[in-house]
Amino acid sequence: MYKMKKIATAFVSAISLTLIISGCSKAPAANAVTEASNDLKTSGRIVNTSQGDVEVPAEPKRVIATYGMGDLLALGVKPVATYNARGTAYEKEVADLPVWDKFESEEIMSYDPDLIFVVNQEQYDKVSKIAPTIMIPFTELSLEERVTYLGEVLNKEEEAKKALSEFREKIGKAKETMKESGLDTMTYSIFDTSSDGRIFVYGDKWGRGGDLIYSQLKLKAPDVIQKDIIGKDQYRELSIESVKEYAGDYIILSGELGFLSDNPVWNSIPAVKAGHVIRIDHDLFYDIDLYSSNVQLDFLMKELTGK
Repeated sequence: MYKMKKIATAFVSAISLTLIISGCSKAPAANAVTEASNDLKTSGRIVNTSQGDVEVPAEPKRVIATYGMGDLLALGVKPVATYNARGTAYEKEVADLPVWDKFESEEIMSYDPDLIFVVNQEQYDKVSKIAPTIMIPFTELSLEERVTYLGEVLNKEEEAKKALSEFREKIGKAKETMKESGLDTMTYSIFDTSSDGRIFVYGDKWGRGGDLIYSQLKLKAPDVIQKDIIGKDQYRELSIESVKEYAGDYIILSGELGFLSDNPVWNSIPAVKAGHVIRIDHDLFYDIDLYSSNVQLDFLMKELTGK
């Protein structure tokens, strides 16, 4: 029996990875495994997921992912098609791939995938009969848990270890640089504006640099964000009058400045007055995958430290 690899206690309880051959009580009979493997035209492995046992190819060649494309790219896996990746950190990496218009079973089937990654039940229901399909609960896993898991599913464990090690080293250097500048003692807020004049505050799981800033760099959020946003809702719409309560020493701002530029409340915020507003591109900072996090880190370090 292949060894079960525990990624984290919380992860295992939600979606554990077990590679099985005959002799395990949950495994199918040996000949059933062989037949399934023949159907996949390769030696398959059984992956135990929250959706039940799924047999995946030993060496997936035609992968589809509905989110987190950068994690696959960081492991050296290039999908056979993509969603619209315009403006993302990995846009150039997938520029030569066909783009699906809508995530519908007929179109996905046309790409002849041998493994599909989805992020919700609706997507799973649409394509799980086309090819082995695994649902990844993106917001429930840390970056390290997720990349480790994908490395095991894709038979890219060494690549995952290497990519994570390099990223940890890069994060360590960034934290040291910020410490030298005193930036590690500051508080940081993430705001996003909409085209209809609304403003939102975000936590550590819904993109916009949140995972990188709070989970990877371990930068501090104002207490109200730590308690009510990171600890609970992950995002919240704010009235312009309440924005000041959520503003840290530095503000990471996604979206257009627009209506805020001449707003007296916004302009009275200490971070705004001090020029501590870092504008980020919504599309570039939307993803939380490993590839995107590397690019986002380069951008933030240049904006914060000039390095």
